[in-house]
Amino acid sequence: MPSYQDNLDLSLCCTSEAAAEAYRHGVDAYLHAWPGVRDAAQEAVQYDPEFALAHALRALDAAVYLRRADVGPAIELAQRHAPQASEREQSHVAAIALLVGGKSALAFDAALAHMARWPTDALLASTLLGAFGLFAFSGRDDHDAARLAFMRRLAPHFPADHAWMLSHLGWTCIEAGELDEGMAHAERSLGLRRANGNIAHIVMHGLFERDDAAAGLAFIDAWLPDYPEDALLWGHLQWHAALTELALGRIDAALARFTAQVLRRLDVAPPLVGMSDAASMLWRLHLLGRQGLPWSAAAAYCERYFPNGGNVFAELHLAMLAAGRGDRSGLNASTVRLRATAEKGHAAAPVALHWNAALGALMVGDTAAAKNELRACRAESVRLGGSHAQRTVVDLTQAWIEAA
Repeated sequence: MPSYQDNLDLSLCCTSEAAAEAYRHGVDAYLHAWPGVRDAAQEAVQYDPEFALAHALRALDAAVYLRRADVGPAIELAQRHAPQASEREQSHVAAIALLVGGKSALAFDAALAHMARWPTDALLASTLLGAFGLFAFSGRDDHDAARLAFMRRLAPHFPADHAWMLSHLGWTCIEAGELDEGMAHAERSLGLRRANGNIAHIVMHGLFERDDAAAGLAFIDAWLPDYPEDALLWGHLQWHAALTELALGRIDAALARFTAQVLRRLDVAPPLVGMSDAASMLWRLHLLGRQGLPWSAAAAYCERYFPNGGNVFAELHLAMLAAGRGDRSGLNASTVRLRATAEKGHAAAPVALHWNAALGALMVGDTAAAKNELRACRAESVRLGGSHAQRTVVDLTQAWIEAA
């Protein structure tokens, strides 16, 4: 079979340059949180129905958006055709198969082993990175430092002006507390490629950590007009903008933005992103005393995508929705699922159980118990995953109950 190359000169076993180009376009869109991944991956397999990596990309994209009916057939085709591809592509497909199959711990190990051999496989590296990547959701209390060490190992293998590498090096530095270095990388990446949803997101995190809400709001309002509304991070960037409004004391503006932008576009968001954005913002507004919040709209969305719960980070937010609505049975169901996850050894589940217990205590007016559970949750909240900005909801809740 002819061999083509991806954007970093890794081989692609496919039958035509057209298939390779479509795949390159899909990967580029995926890495930069831009629309077009699904269409490009489908175009690639139309040119070459036996293109294993293109089928794996289809599976990965379907998993991100919880198009469950599409995941299985796509990854099965990837696995069927992988044996005729290169060793690198076989390893890539095997790691993606573990990930989309829900075997996160095995996928984590497989991805790390893969990256040790093929350090410029940016698509597979991306599954380890970010607030929802395998490092963040590993349950480790050192995942920020471990992720930064991983990126420092990868960086020398990429060109010095590689926008994707700079953006994620920036992100990992910011989350690990190396704020000045992180923002320098992020600003350099932004200068190289402004049309990148991920870099806008990373800049917002850096400005959040600098406690510069005014700069964050100015930046995102200037950047968002060029970002398509059906892009992966549209709603989440609006969530960040609403967070800056809250930091500026503009509660009405935050609620208006949340309602008009985040809730309005929930149907095009990756469900885990949409659900966590909705639940977290509603809970933050609830802590500020806002009444008449659109809990039912968020709950309907979550019932659609998470009728049987989700990972630990999802359960954290499903618990907020249940508590905000006074839904004791929903909170209990989340607790049962978390106990099962804890029994399997996931280190983040016990931390989330403290959160659920705190919210349950609040629902029955047991302030003392809620305080104790929140203190225990906050002590190890880093294990919950997500970003530091997202986990501040735990800090805010503890501050609110301590002041009660």
